[in-house]
Formats: sequence, structure tokens, C-alpha cells
Amino acid sequence: MTSLTMNTLLIATGNQGKRREYEQMLGGALPQGWSFSDLKSFGRDLPDVVEDRDTFVGNAIKKAVESCQASGVCVLAEDSGLVVDALDGAPGIYSARFAGPARDDLANNALLVSKLAGVPEHARAARYVALTCLALPNDPAGADLVARMGASFDQIPRGEPSNPGELGLVDGLAVVWFRGTVEGRIVDAPRGQNGFGYDPHFFLPELGLTMAELSADQKNGLSHRASALAQLSLALHHAMSQDLT
Repeated sequence: MTSLTMNTLLIATGNQGKRREYEQMLGGALPQGWSFSDLKSFGRDLPDVVEDRDTFVGNAIKKAVESCQASGVCVLAEDSGLVVDALDGAPGIYSARFAGPARDDLANNALLVSKLAGVPEHARAARYVALTCLALPNDPAGADLVARMGASFDQIPRGEPSNPGELGLVDGLAVVWFRGTVEGRIVDAPRGQNGFGYDPHFFLPELGLTMAELSADQKNGLSHRASALAQLSLALHHAMSQDLT
């Protein structure tokens, strides 16, 4: 169980792989004294968020806002998935439950490969998409992170932000989101033991490796999640960089 303080960033996932990636990639962007938690280590049960929006952005905002309201701490939430051109963008927002509500990686990958049967290699273009959303309560911890983005709560316009990096005020919470992508293609035979989800079938032509064949450091340098979190990290250093210019 995580020792909770006001300066706790809750990663709104029960996926330990995602939580480790977030902590590795974002730890240096937070002020000293902050800690990470996730839904499994938070210390009390939080209501499940129904991801019923029809876009990655909508789901990420909803998850961040509702988790922030329920927990009372700053929350980082994500909606991410695999977009395959030959499948008209599927599995998309349904990536985790592509083969059913059990969210079984092996079943999801088997269904993906079956749906691409007969599709030639050159037509198997795909991309991972990550929408990362930060929701901050109007308390000293939240105000500090908003200030690090060069703003204050009374300056934030009401409503969900429409563009990455914009702050919006949703139910009294400061909300900001970022989008990261990585391009690849789908291969039939799984390769690699690292990663999770569709990683064993997501091939990166420029490296000649699947995402599951990359080391943690390699993946953290180029993944869709890494891209979104790098943008968030830069945003959290906005005020400091402005002071240096």
C-alpha cells in the first residue's frame, strides 16, 4: 500500500506494467517529495469509471476527472489503444476488450491476427495511440502543478480542453491532456517477452523488432506513452523554463 499524502499522483490503472512505465518516465518531472500510487496500491477501493465516450480523449478526461473526484488527489489517467488502418481504425478505444470484457491479451491478439488473415504485409499499417490526461484538484498540490504549467486556477477557462496542452476547468478540476503515437505494422507471429497487450505483434520496421523485443529503456524512449508523457513533462517545466529566458 502506498503512503498517501496530498502530494500523491494516482495513476488511474490497475495495470502494473503501465504504472511502472509512468513512474520511470515521469518521476523526474515531479517536484521532490511526490509519490506515485495506482488503483491496486491506493489503499481504498475507488469506483470503476465507465469508459463510455467514443474517443480516446473523451475517455481519458472522464477517467481522470472521476478518479480525481473519488480519490481527492492528483490523477493521471490514460486511454490508449491500437489503431489498424486495414480494420478501419479498430480495435481503437476497444483495444483492451477487443475479444471480450475479460481483457485477455492472448485472446485480443488472436482475434487481431484472425481479422488480418489474407491482408498483405504492406497493408498492415498500425499505430499505438496514447491519450494521457492530468486532473488536478484546487488544493496546494494541484495549484503547484498548475503553476508549473504557467497558470493559476482562476485563469483556466471552463470546459474540457479541445487541444493538447490546453488547460480546462471541469467540475472545478484543472484538466490537461496530451497525445502520443508510434507507427508500426502488425505481424502474425508474436515475438518478444517484454511489454504487454499487442506488443508482441506490433513490429517497428526501422528497428526490425517488435515492441515486445525492446528493452524497457528502448521502449520508454519511443513508445506512444513515452511521447505523451514527454509532452506532459515539458509542460510541467514550463514556468521554470520561462524564468530562465
